[in-house]
Amino acid sequence: MKFTINRDLLLMNLNNVNRALSTKAPMPILTGIKIEARDNCLFLTASNNEISIQASIKDRRLLKIEEEGIIVVPGKYFGEIIRKTDSKEIDFSVFEENIVKILADRSNFSLNALDKENYPFISFSDSENVIKMDAGNLRQIIRKTTFATSLSESRVILTGVSFNVEGRKLEVVATDSFRLAKKFMFFDTEYGVNVVIPSRSLDELNKILDDVETMVEIHFSPTKALFKYKNLLFQTRLIDGTYPNTSNLIPTDFLTSLRFNKSDLISAIERASLFATYDSANIIKLTIHSDKTVEIASTNNEIGAVKEEVIPLECSNAIDFQIAFSSKYLLEALKSFDSIEVILHFTGEIKPFIITGDYDVNLTQLILPVRVS
Repeated sequence: MKFTINRDLLLMNLNNVNRALSTKAPMPILTGIKIEARDNCLFLTASNNEISIQASIKDRRLLKIEEEGIIVVPGKYFGEIIRKTDSKEIDFSVFEENIVKILADRSNFSLNALDKENYPFISFSDSENVIKMDAGNLRQIIRKTTFATSLSESRVILTGVSFNVEGRKLEVVATDSFRLAKKFMFFDTEYGVNVVIPSRSLDELNKILDDVETMVEIHFSPTKALFKYKNLLFQTRLIDGTYPNTSNLIPTDFLTSLRFNKSDLISAIERASLFATYDSANIIKLTIHSDKTVEIASTNNEIGAVKEEVIPLECSNAIDFQIAFSSKYLLEALKSFDSIEVILHFTGEIKPFIITGDYDVNLTQLILPVRVS
């Protein structure tokens, strides 16, 4: 194998592929990047059993392949070499089947290759069950939902995000059983999809999606989802199991609804929860008074107490009302909205409340309160 490639082009693709590199010892071969040169194209592949990423480079102005071949190089060291060199071009060649020579200006590197015969076969195959959306919508879906998934493996299904398409409507749901994020959108074409995608995989994908107008093809098979974006193939396993039915969890009748400026409310909660952050539960209390003023407070027996007064822009029903909940959950929910103003809808002191926004008409966040003395 022998080729010359533009350093910036190689580094950009390596940065994407490296997101799938394995750091675990049980399969040392997966700490490597598979490099394949064929048909005037260079393929870079990495996998960690959860996700697999392949980049194909075809730019003949910036890539010249003299000899075809396949090699697996130590991913960490190969990436550092390319990252730290200032050369405009990189010369890459293989000697004696397992020695990789990398020339970059006056730098000369040698790398011992890994045994390519041990590298697992990874099929990036298309499926007949495919949907298409622009990268901008996909990024919004990921940003507004994945934070609400569970971090605990006790219920693995809740570590994923439910993608359900019936007809033209896509409904995306994430929950850890204490909060819920729900977003929907409509397609021009009818589809039929019902899968659960690991949230960690979606977060890694979101770091790659940069051009919001580029279309993404999503191919679904019984065990995998394949995202085709630009010159990249991003494949993730699916979580097996039935996602809980959350359709009846979101309330529709409310005791009162409060409209706030989102930025002002976030600032007030951050100040009011200063002491709450020392408690793992991050619990704060929100109290509504009959004069339509709102008080947000937290108490820490060892440190002290804090109270913050906020005046809502609107209040649908001025009642004396108090509710307690996690400030962390509320802050993360609020920051998922693009709306300047948000509305908090309360159904009772120990019943879930929801957050909506005028601009984010297709997004609902739900938070479960806690009982406090």
